[in-house]
Amino acid sequence: MTSTTTARALRDTGLQWRPAKGDRFVIPDREMDDVVFVVSDMTIEAHDLPSGQVLGFNGTTEWALDSVDAAEVLWLPREGQLREHLGGALVALRPAGEQWGVTTRRDGGAEVTTAAEDAEEAYALALLALRGTTSRQLLPVAAGGLAAVLAPLPAAAWSTTAGSALTVADVVAGAVGGLGADPATSWRGALVTLLEAWTRSLEAAGAVVGDGAAQAEEVAEAGADGVLVDLVGATWDVAVATGVPDPAAALDPAVVDRALAHVRSWPTSGPAAPSGDALAELLRLTGRHVEAR
Repeated sequence: MTSTTTARALRDTGLQWRPAKGDRFVIPDREMDDVVFVVSDMTIEAHDLPSGQVLGFNGTTEWALDSVDAAEVLWLPREGQLREHLGGALVALRPAGEQWGVTTRRDGGAEVTTAAEDAEEAYALALLALRGTTSRQLLPVAAGGLAAVLAPLPAAAWSTTAGSALTVADVVAGAVGGLGADPATSWRGALVTLLEAWTRSLEAAGAVVGDGAAQAEEVAEAGADGVLVDLVGATWDVAVATGVPDPAAALDPAVVDRALAHVRSWPTSGPAAPSGDALAELLRLTGRHVEAR
């Protein structure tokens, strides 16, 4: 199923939803975030009113809801809907070990594979990579790349050295926060917590009105820029340390481009590299000194 963090980011890109029978949604911030509702002729119907579209709850429900504005709920797109939005950019869905990989064709004809443990989430992340333009929108894509590298790791790999005296566990903790005593099992929760925290803080920034709105948005995006760069760096470092055959494949070009745009703004970044290889330049500017591929 599409995660709520990815669904929020897709909504932020302007993805439109017109509720229809069979559509799934959640009602966030009402202490029922984990309850998934389904639009149905019998229980939940979409109604067009002069004031806007609402979702009506028929009969008696546990939460005694009569109706809720469609704008107040979060749509969780289904696989078929995601495929439709991907359109001609979609190449294929293939199993990738214990994960699923969705391959899309990007600008210039390059094919990129987006992986996730759930096929629907892989579709959603692939669509987000195509639509996202800001760091806050692309954070789930960057987190998905890190998750794809971490998911197959055996417990022993977490003590592998990943640069200097740091282990894989140290690198991941530096990017996503504390992992506790058993990082091999706790990293998923830590990554979800990170994304949820940023989703809520960014939504709070978007709710600011008046003279402070632009500044709140700027501050929120600057923070997301830093988190995005941390996730990219951790993904690369872990992939290299654990012997992933093609570490670059874990980094979506859209994420790399956005991270590079931020890093280039650093006072110490210097002039852009002439090679045109965004990943090589990003790695160099973040101190990894990897030659252009």
